[in-house]
Amino acid sequence: MSKKLPSYICKSCGETFSRWAGKCSSCGVWNQIEEIQAGSGGRFDKQSNIQKLTKERRYSEPKPVGSIQSDESDRIPSGFTELDLVLGGGIVPGSLVLIGGEPGVGKSTLVLEMAKEIACRGKVLYISGEESANQIGLRAKRMGISSESILLSSEIYAENVSQMIQDTNPSVVFIDSIQTIMKESLVNQAGTVTQLRESSQVFLETAKRTNIPIFLIGHITKEGQIAGPKILEHLVDTVLYFEGDKFNYYRVLRAVKNRFGAVGDTAIFEMVSGGLTQVLDRHRLFISSESEERSGSVLSAVMEGSRAMAVEVQALVTKSSFGQARRMAEGLDNRRVILLAAVLEKFLGLPLSESDIFSNLAGGLSIDEPSLDLAIVSSIISSYKGKAISRKIGFLGEVGLSGEVRSIGQVSLRLKELSGIGIQTIYLPHGNLKEVMGAFPLLEIKAVKHLNELEI
Repeated sequence: MSKKLPSYICKSCGETFSRWAGKCSSCGVWNQIEEIQAGSGGRFDKQSNIQKLTKERRYSEPKPVGSIQSDESDRIPSGFTELDLVLGGGIVPGSLVLIGGEPGVGKSTLVLEMAKEIACRGKVLYISGEESANQIGLRAKRMGISSESILLSSEIYAENVSQMIQDTNPSVVFIDSIQTIMKESLVNQAGTVTQLRESSQVFLETAKRTNIPIFLIGHITKEGQIAGPKILEHLVDTVLYFEGDKFNYYRVLRAVKNRFGAVGDTAIFEMVSGGLTQVLDRHRLFISSESEERSGSVLSAVMEGSRAMAVEVQALVTKSSFGQARRMAEGLDNRRVILLAAVLEKFLGLPLSESDIFSNLAGGLSIDEPSLDLAIVSSIISSYKGKAISRKIGFLGEVGLSGEVRSIGQVSLRLKELSGIGIQTIYLPHGNLKEVMGAFPLLEIKAVKHLNELEI
């Protein structure tokens, strides 16, 4: 009796079977087993059948990188100039963007504001697994949104959402939140590591296949990180953090990952009764009135992504009432303040070991940048001597342990920002003097090599 020939083969590993199965027992891949025919002379030729199955190309033709056409004008405006800058120039078609933030910070309000602006030019699909369509409708009514181009859905299954995106073909999709979405084929509950990873993979494939940008809203943990596996942040194209303080109305949207633009750019919004409005004049938030001159307050500039931002550094030096002097900082690195105080005591002879030092970055900002060292030092000296520094003077530079003032990067952008707010005199490192010489004729530039050259 002749041996029964195998009639099925796995396209993934080439293993043969006498009957069909959904999963290959050899490689573990699903839905890759197909029926085959016997070779010439009634003999089964495994290699020839594999070649027959694989000879048909199943991949896209590789293209030279120079032949690929990319146009920045294809980006979709979000309706907010500040948000477009954070995204690198607008919303990139086919991108997957993750927005994370604490509960109640205004993530849903932000995306609804974006939907309102985008709906003026195209259709928007808003998927909410946390709220019903009626609840979203109430918030939209409070925000004055009544567009027929915004489609609402409470679907929670990723496969159904993907099919809905293909059928409706919107300009942009918002999914609020990714922790509530699940794959129907998985037994895990929504929000688990497996569900988050697999659901996000479905939306990534959908975005790339349809060329429709998808925004995912994500919660953050008590540690300040987006809830779920870290692979979620690696999977998406852009990660934005929406930050705010429950005691004030300002919100900061910061890019921590961006494949299409600079990392670190920020957009500032103000929460009002009708929703969110972007803040274009940052100086009124982070810098006090020009008429106010106080001891311990100096101006400087930091880099936020691709642009510079003027900031106000404040210091308060008081006689210590305890045995050990205190060093406290808000918005600045406390260890850096301790180090700079020691440098001042060592090389300028200030008896700061008997004084408490409190340092602050005005406006609630939190920045850890070495270029603020010279401003921190100047504010401490000013407060200790009780001498106010003119609002027409700015300070830029990093301070070393031996009191030397070291060069910093992007100095031209910083000088341009400071000159724009009325600064007339700049103290900066001597190492940066050559690159800015003659570029700012209206600025008086004072280059310093060591702290003892400061005229305070």
